Amino acid sequence: MKTIAVLTDYSKSAEHATQFAFHMAKKMKAKVLLFSVCAIPSAKQLLLAGEPEQLPEYEHALVDFGRRMAQDLVACTFPGCYLPEVNVDCDSSEIVDIMTAIMRNEEICLIVTAPTAENDLATYILSDACNRIIDWATVPVLVVPETAPLRYFEKIAFASQLHEEDIYSIAELGSLLESFAAELMVAHLNSDPSDNGIRTIEEKLNRDLYKKVDCGGVYFRSITDTDKQKNWDWLKANKRTELLAVVQQPREQMARFFERGQNEEVTSHLTLPVMILPKRP
Repeated sequence: MKTIAVLTDYSKSAEHATQFAFHMAKKMKAKVLLFSVCAIPSAKQLLLAGEPEQLPEYEHALVDFGRRMAQDLVACTFPGCYLPEVNVDCDSSEIVDIMTAIMRNEEICLIVTAPTAENDLATYILSDACNRIIDWATVPVLVVPETAPLRYFEKIAFASQLHEEDIYSIAELGSLLESFAAELMVAHLNSDPSDNGIRTIEEKLNRDLYKKVDCGGVYFRSITDTDKQKNWDWLKANKRTELLAVVQQPREQMARFFERGQNEEVTSHLTLPVMILPKRP
C-alpha cells in the first residue's frame, strides 16, 4: 500500500499540512508515516547536558502528535469511511536520517511538508531547508501552506518548461488524477508568442499528451506571459486551480518562477499547495 510521509515540527502550519496529508490519504487509500524535524537536541546532546530525564518526553512527542492528529481525523470523518493507518518514525530526527529512511521505504510515494512560520510559500520553497528535502527526494514533495483548504483536487496545473522529460512527470501525475477524478492543465508560460520554434515545441507536447499519457482530463494551454509585472492570475482562469505541480529545476530557474507576483508595487502570494516533482529520465 502507498504511504505518504509527513515532516512535522509541531507548529500550527505543520498541523495543517498533516491534516492535509490525512485528507489526501483518505482519498488515495494510503497510509501516513510521521517524522519529526523539530529542532530538539539529540539524545547524545541531552545526555552531555545532564538532562536524561527529557528523553522520554522527546521520544513520545511524535507519538502524541500523531495520536492527536488521528483523533481529529476520526472526529471529522463519517462512520464507515476509510481511515488511513498512521505510523511514526521516532528513530530519525536529523534531516539526513529522515530522508535516508524515506528513500529506503519503497512504499512512500509522496513527502508532505509546510512552510516555516517566518516564510511564505514561495520563500520557503526557495530556502536551503526546503531544497535539502527536494534535492534528496526521489518522490514528489508537496509543500502545503496554511491557506490551502481541506478539499479534494478538481483542477491541477502543471507548469511545463517544454523539456522532453516533462511528459514523464505528467504521466506520473496520472495516479493522482485518477484518485481525485481531477483535470490536469498542462500550461506553458510563453514569454515570446511570436517565436515559431517555441510554438512547434508546444504543439509537439500537445500531441504527446494524447499519445503518451494514459489518463483522461489532460489538456494543454499556451499562456501569453509578456506582461512586465508577472502574477499568478493564470492559475485562476476558467476554473480555480487547487494544486500547482512543477519539475525541480536549477535554483536560478526555480527562483525566477516562484518570484512571480513580487514587484515594487505589490506582492501576490501563492496560496495553494505546490508539488515539486523530481526529474525523471
